[in-house]
Amino acid sequence: MRNLKWLFALFVFLAACTLPVATPSPTIPPTATHTPTITPTPTPEFIYQPAFGIDYANPEKYLTPGEQTSISSPEVIDHLRSDQKSISHLKSVYLWKEREFETYSAGGATIGVVTVDEILEERRLGGCNDHALLFIAVVRALGYPAVFVNTNSIAWMELYQIGKSKGYIGHIFAEVYVDGKWVLIDSTGGYYIEEGYDPTNPVIPLKGAIAGSSEEVYGFYVINKGIDEWDLGIHKMKDIFAMMEEVADQVVLESLVYPSYTFKHFKKD
Repeated sequence: MRNLKWLFALFVFLAACTLPVATPSPTIPPTATHTPTITPTPTPEFIYQPAFGIDYANPEKYLTPGEQTSISSPEVIDHLRSDQKSISHLKSVYLWKEREFETYSAGGATIGVVTVDEILEERRLGGCNDHALLFIAVVRALGYPAVFVNTNSIAWMELYQIGKSKGYIGHIFAEVYVDGKWVLIDSTGGYYIEEGYDPTNPVIPLKGAIAGSSEEVYGFYVINKGIDEWDLGIHKMKDIFAMMEEVADQVVLESLVYPSYTFKHFKKD
């Protein structure tokens, strides 16, 4: 019975992670009574401070791949190279990924195990972790500093704290340094924040089926950040579950600060 419960939790997490985040839907009903705090987006003169172990003031540190995200034959992405670095160029990388790679449910087999070399060879993506690993590795190889961002669903954390969660819901994002600023990219769903992104704020207020649709509880909360999964100590699905629970046990939902970001989309813009 314990094994059946764990397999169900694994299925819920994988199903959530492979779905692209879209417009709000009533998947998770509102259960909180607090009102989120809304803060203005940072100004263009925002001075980057270190957070989550990342030295944002020195983005060049994040040009070097880890063992998991190194590309042994960089010539395979030569057709993606450009003399100019821009959001438009990053969009072309995202659209290439969408065209050239198959998305499937790997049943947790790829998490903490697959390398980017293997993804490039197989041309398959087993979930949001694979999408992020590939995107981050490729843009790094193209000269963009990039960071792997591991998160919890805030709506899931609320259910977990009251003992009503039936699985684990999270998502993986990428932070990329371009045009003199850090931007946030959902490399699975194609959403991104181009202006005013504050990487020190753990709240990513993206709404959708897996992020929560309530006006009070929604979005994602950063667990940790690093070069890739191996850098964060993730070598199997249970490693992520442990990290998710540890953060969920500590977060005070009523104290969260929801930044007023404007999300754009690579396919729609």
